[in-house]
Amino acid sequence: MTNLNDTLSNSIHNFYKTLRQKRVTSDLVFHETIILRNILKIQDINKTPIYPSDLSTKLNLSRSYITAVLNSLESKGLVIRIIDSKDRRRIKIDVTSKGREIFDNMAQRELEQTDMLINELSEEKTVQLINLLNQATQILTKEE
Repeated sequence: MTNLNDTLSNSIHNFYKTLRQKRVTSDLVFHETIILRNILKIQDINKTPIYPSDLSTKLNLSRSYITAVLNSLESKGLVIRIIDSKDRRRIKIDVTSKGREIFDNMAQRELEQTDMLINELSEEKTVQLINLLNQATQILTKEE
């Protein structure tokens, strides 16, 4: 059983590492891509401004961690902070055109990667992979 545990753990680690290396631009570290993706996703779905507290709640991360990542993204010119005109105590987050461009490039690379997987695996194996990943996610989520 230990050998199976090691093999599965190594396979997951290698897959995750490969995805990180292929998706992250030299401009961003991995956690910045996650925050940037979620800002855009929330904005696109809700069509409303997003606040750091929204990110903290959605991602289950501390506000101080979100602030540190936003500081880094802002210093790179990828997001801006805007004081809310209706409540000056609140600060909205918006993605700059540079941030959108970097995200769009990452999304394109992700699409190319999924296309590569689909082309290399048969349709049956791709569906099987999807089902196994979903099942693994459900199993691991039960523990929480």
